[in-house]
Amino acid sequence: MSAVIATAEPRVLILYSSVTGNTRRVAEALAAASGDRLLDVRKLETPPDADVLALGFWVRRGQPDEFSQSVWRSLKGRSVFYFGTLGAWPSSEHARRCREEAERLLRENGNRCLGGFLCQGRVNPRLIELSARKGTHPLTEERRARLAEAARHPDASDCAAAAEAWLAARSAALREASESSGMGCRNLAEAPA
Repeated sequence: MSAVIATAEPRVLILYSSVTGNTRRVAEALAAASGDRLLDVRKLETPPDADVLALGFWVRRGQPDEFSQSVWRSLKGRSVFYFGTLGAWPSSEHARRCREEAERLLRENGNRCLGGFLCQGRVNPRLIELSARKGTHPLTEERRARLAEAARHPDASDCAAAAEAWLAARSAALREASESSGMGCRNLAEAPA
């Protein structure tokens, strides 16, 4: 008779921070595609107990929002996929710098960055008003057009693209974890002596 030892599967969690609902919508698409547990970072009381994480944020001043950053600082040695929403074009120089900052913050504590995804999202109208009043981001015609486009996102294609990227990153991380630690079920009768 052979004994079977089941080893623990890596724990997977999707965390997000959202003010206007943009990032929450993307997080929900990731959870629907993967079946992973979903949690708002503001409901965390202790650092997340997961090996593989998808971390969602909204961009504020070129970096992840403060709620997200406080959680990210508590993570050490995790495999992390990031996703975020911003008012800028996802292909812009600003978005490139946001990606670099997210990756820098994640790697700071020895986390492994599995990649990321950014898409446009509606900007909080209070922030638009505040930055226009301060003169930091005047409401030019170009900015009005970009913000109008951002207000239509994330859309179904953004959510599908984010889910596809998450599933690929998640699958690779779980496969690597399984191969490096011998996870899964092993039949002891067939194991070498």
